[in-house]
Amino acid sequence: MILEKLQLSNYFRPEIKEVASKDFVLNGDKNSFYTEIIDRYNGSPTNRAIIDAYSQFIYGKGLTSKQQAIKPIQFATVVSIIGKKDLKNICHDFELFGEASAEVIFDKGKLKQIKHVPKNTIAPNKMNEDGDINLYWYSRNFADTRKYEPLPIDALDLSKMPKSGSAIYIFKDYQVGKNYYSDPSYISSLPYSKLEEEIGNYCVNHIQNGLSFGHIININDGADRTMEEKTEILASYREKLSGSNNAGKFLLAYNDNKDSAITVESLQVSEAHKQYEFLSSEATQKIMLSHRVVSPILFGIKDNTGFGNNADEMQVAFDELMINVIQPKKETILDGLMEIFNACGISIDLDFIPLRTKAVEAQPTQLSSQEQNADDILADELVGLGESIDLEEWELIDSRESDNDDPITETSFKLAYAPSNFPKRDSEQDTTLFKIRYSYFGNPTPEREFCRKMMQANLMYRKEDIIAAGNKSVNKGFGAEGADKYSIWLYKGGARCHHLWMRNIYIKKNNDKITAKKARELLNELDPSLRKEANFEQNDALVAKMPNDMPNNGFLKPQN
Repeated sequence: MILEKLQLSNYFRPEIKEVASKDFVLNGDKNSFYTEIIDRYNGSPTNRAIIDAYSQFIYGKGLTSKQQAIKPIQFATVVSIIGKKDLKNICHDFELFGEASAEVIFDKGKLKQIKHVPKNTIAPNKMNEDGDINLYWYSRNFADTRKYEPLPIDALDLSKMPKSGSAIYIFKDYQVGKNYYSDPSYISSLPYSKLEEEIGNYCVNHIQNGLSFGHIININDGADRTMEEKTEILASYREKLSGSNNAGKFLLAYNDNKDSAITVESLQVSEAHKQYEFLSSEATQKIMLSHRVVSPILFGIKDNTGFGNNADEMQVAFDELMINVIQPKKETILDGLMEIFNACGISIDLDFIPLRTKAVEAQPTQLSSQEQNADDILADELVGLGESIDLEEWELIDSRESDNDDPITETSFKLAYAPSNFPKRDSEQDTTLFKIRYSYFGNPTPEREFCRKMMQANLMYRKEDIIAAGNKSVNKGFGAEGADKYSIWLYKGGARCHHLWMRNIYIKKNNDKITAKKARELLNELDPSLRKEANFEQNDALVAKMPNDMPNNGFLKPQN
């Protein structure tokens, strides 16, 4: 009889060792520790559920930026360089392995793309004398380097970006004593993940064995039988008694006499169900503890503590998890991305859009300090003045905040100016070549009805219409001292509003005076001396500022 014992105290992490006659360092013999992590992820339902949930909590709904309104071009560049799928995979690898790797691709001196590379396919080169890793190696399978020959890839040097080619960047936290690899934060629970996996295997085997711990079948006249006969009897019993389909069936045996009768003895395990119930519960608890799970109900696991039965308690547990566990992981990934982009001349603060935000009761806010009932918020009239730009006829050449709102004229671009030839224009800022419109920009999920309607409409507006809206009750109760009218042009949705007006410049396609490319270049390099010639005006600085960023958050007086 062979017995196999699972002893948790004898579980050891595979050793990180330098492979003989090679320049790279593997995470255990033949990268075996990565295999261990992947096996425990695939084998333990609790471990996998938490890792999948955490990686989704990290990524949320994708990238965003508080500077998106004032740096739209930089943000658009960021999201074009790193795709959603690559960023999701980076977040998942970071949670699974405790680190993640990305291939940073350059072309003609510019950052072109950031692509996810599975961390278990990347191995660091041995450190140089200064303790730096200047090279990484890529292989689909480091356990078989003859078939999958490792290829060298430079490590990304932030002080000297390559003009072309690829480099590897590693997202990871500092860990004491770890020079080459970072361990996953839940490393202490890996033996319990193994235990949970083995309990699952046991349950399946128990079902397949007819819910029996085993039997001893005595063939009382079997000692004199030949080996061929014994093998045949064994095969017959295995076919008729093993497997879940044979549970509950009986076997009819014919015997010559009582002495030669076949006897069956059942193996008994005292209170086995309680033992495995304890082991299963213990494994789940230890896995959750190592992952720093605040409340198991967040992952669909009901406990007997009573915590989580109340929606408020669930929200508190979720908030604590996001602050103490998820946010530090987010920051590591975001810091890495911003480090890469900043080194490439793209300076912008990044963040992840939360997967779930805490619902808060909307507070009525207005320019005055007097509380008003703002139930009757009507943005429909202004929305009705909006328009969709025909992109078959017009091409967007510039989009920016409108604090320095210079009229765009043919004179601005040193073109022939012939007012007598101009047809009637939709806006005083329009010309035969250029169309100027404004879009409502900022928080994509506002609570105020006015802001919500403006964002959902996603239309363009003339400056004249926005200014005129301030003379109408389009956002009742949000004016000074609770008035129904105020300047929508300056104060948008009222005090504490998180929106501003973006200026969008369109050029008429297929005109015979200037191309869109040339217009963009001239717009960025416009000679200040032309301002007087073009009779340039400048908007109030409040136009391009969110009321929430204004003094007193847009209120007339400080609020307590």
